[in-house]
Amino acid sequence: MRSSRTAVFLLAVWFCGCRTAPVPPEVLEADAQDQALRRGGASDFAGPEHAAYLESLRSARRTLEQENLKLGWFRDYERVRAEFAAVITAGDALRATVETTVARRSAALAAAAEPLRRRLRTLDGLTLSLVERGEARGRLVRASLILAEADELLGQNRFEEAAAELERASGLADEAERAVVSLVARYLEPAQIQFWKKAAEETIAESRRRGVTALIVSKLERRLAVYRDGNIIRTFDVGLGFEGLSDKRVSGDNATPEGRYTVIRKNPSSLYHKALLIDYPNEEDRRRFAREKARGALPRNASIGGNVEIHGGGRDTLTNGCVSLDNDKMDDLYALVKVGTPVTIIGTMELDNFVIRAIREK
Repeated sequence: MRSSRTAVFLLAVWFCGCRTAPVPPEVLEADAQDQALRRGGASDFAGPEHAAYLESLRSARRTLEQENLKLGWFRDYERVRAEFAAVITAGDALRATVETTVARRSAALAAAAEPLRRRLRTLDGLTLSLVERGEARGRLVRASLILAEADELLGQNRFEEAAAELERASGLADEAERAVVSLVARYLEPAQIQFWKKAAEETIAESRRRGVTALIVSKLERRLAVYRDGNIIRTFDVGLGFEGLSDKRVSGDNATPEGRYTVIRKNPSSLYHKALLIDYPNEEDRRRFAREKARGALPRNASIGGNVEIHGGGRDTLTNGCVSLDNDKMDDLYALVKVGTPVTIIGTMELDNFVIRAIREK
């Protein structure tokens, strides 16, 4: 009987010494904190501090394991709780460091992206105004897509990748700007603008002197102005050729010619509603064409072209070199013009035109 009681007592002592100990709450809190710091990118944004934190966490866990190996009545979790409390305090400081670093890097990249964003908006508006649908436009579309990708990466705190995408987008913006500047180089030259301005002023003076109607087409502004007796009486928004900002050199270049012309025929039912045919190429055009061909600047089989009109069909219709208006506006213009009306086509007469302002303020 006595041996049976002794066995029960020893079993109870063994059970009490080996039972599973309750986990201190600091341990669970530290484990949750560790996972949160890993998800928050602590190793990326505070590498040395995170490494020190992990070492202190491993040390606290070793202390916990050593304490759990003891018999129940010998265990003392106060030291364990103190070590894990210190780990939690260090983790809170680490989290604050990570949050500060993330906020600083995010703000820096967002600040770097903003001028690029403004630049793309400016170039986008400029290419739309210029009806540029080639190299510059394509690069701007790609740059905008890459900038959107950079924004998404920035939202995910993937800063290195976001910075690389911003650099790519900036490079494409540079290429687009060079293409735009190349397209409008003549519109940035004061001497060229003065030449156009003089041609327009001579036409206005002729209208005043002869008491006749005259038309001035300003290609950059996409505007046709009607003068009578030297005074402006109407303006119309117009469209140009696919390469309308360039001066016409050969047949098929889709450029709108520049110079002083005359309406030589009115067509009340053309393919594009109504039309006014001008005398391109005139003698000056032919002389210039011959000079360029003689010095090899044009292909040997190039021809000078012709059949340039001011016609209807819509000002948003890109032509092969003509000047286009909306049909109702073409009706109004057609009624104001007769055969023999002077027509002067220039690039612009504004020395401080919107292209110069956009490029200056980009």
